Amino acid sequence: MKSILMRIIAVAATAMIFSSCGTTAGLYSWEKDGIEPIADAAICYGGHAARNPYLWTPERFEKTVAYTDENGKEHWLFDNMIMMELWDDDYAVTFSIANDGRYSSRKEHWQRQLDYWFDSQNGFAALEQCISDVASRIGKPSSKRGIIFSLPDPVYFEHYTNAMKGENRNTVYWGEIDGVAMDFSKPEDRIKAYLWLVDAVRAKFAEAKYRNIELIGFYVLSEELSVPGSFRYEYKQHDITIKAVADYCHSVNEGFYWVPYAMAPGIERSRDFGFDLTVMQPNYYWTDAKWSWDQIEKTIREHGLGMELEFEGTHGEPLTSSILSNLKNGEANPYAERNKARFQEYLDNARSRGLYGEVPFVLYAGTNGLYELAVSEDEKDKEMYHKLCKFVIGNPLKK
Repeated sequence: MKSILMRIIAVAATAMIFSSCGTTAGLYSWEKDGIEPIADAAICYGGHAARNPYLWTPERFEKTVAYTDENGKEHWLFDNMIMMELWDDDYAVTFSIANDGRYSSRKEHWQRQLDYWFDSQNGFAALEQCISDVASRIGKPSSKRGIIFSLPDPVYFEHYTNAMKGENRNTVYWGEIDGVAMDFSKPEDRIKAYLWLVDAVRAKFAEAKYRNIELIGFYVLSEELSVPGSFRYEYKQHDITIKAVADYCHSVNEGFYWVPYAMAPGIERSRDFGFDLTVMQPNYYWTDAKWSWDQIEKTIREHGLGMELEFEGTHGEPLTSSILSNLKNGEANPYAERNKARFQEYLDNARSRGLYGEVPFVLYAGTNGLYELAVSEDEKDKEMYHKLCKFVIGNPLKK
């Protein structure tokens, strides 16, 4: 056991000089010294065919990039965006431990994320066009908009749920790197898969030569991080794999980010894993309060965290989210008033507790919640939209 651990640690230690897909062993021009702190970021979901809308167009991005106030004045909105997806198709779990009966994702599914965001007309190309369009009206922003790209979980088993039952314990299913089939029972192969995607994203940014956006780092989707002694550690070993990826990202001057749920395992040690910024979901919005605001503030301050703001289609009138599956689009939303009040609590507590202006904020808005809020004709929706956007553009941490 000791010799195995020593070999794994050696792999992690050399990850900083490992180039997983042969693109470059050095830095690209945008990968300058140091990792700059961020003030805000908006999460943008995309890639799963069931999402509606499916594509990110310039028009859709505009509500994330810019804000038009009540007087018709336009402002730059979010400085950064986190691009992510949780699923790929009906049978593959793309970015999380496959514990719900689905198959774990393969290399082809990871490749589809690259193809989706680096499409010639949509995704990053659409964001590039959107920023150019806004800049033609209000002038260039103070800096390029930052892109944080999400990393899938290289899941130990091909079918995690069945493996826990003693069935289908296959670990060689993902695909090959440099002609060698990856075996995800080996931490070093899981690290290689992570770094394959890191380098593929970096290479595609270099090839695209975007003028308005730049890659600033990578995001880990698993919302729990394991260390020895934690639940099913042997299948995760995040203290080895995640730390190795963080070290590699830092060696090429890319940031490393995480947005776990409230009090998630590993949150108190996020710096040890190599994260430059961990943003905690208060999880106060979705259910009756499990954590008090005193507990939320204490955890954020003790561990140097940021705070997530949360809403999606259940906020609005008429209902625009499929989360309330017993209702149809256009029907009255029984949770709109409650959810708006809870979102207001986020803004109020951030200000009253002194977090506003001190810690970064990340916005979760579901598949298309921010756009829906921005174009809504409902007066309460409009009021919520203006409050949110003024909170973002007035953040003293912004560049």
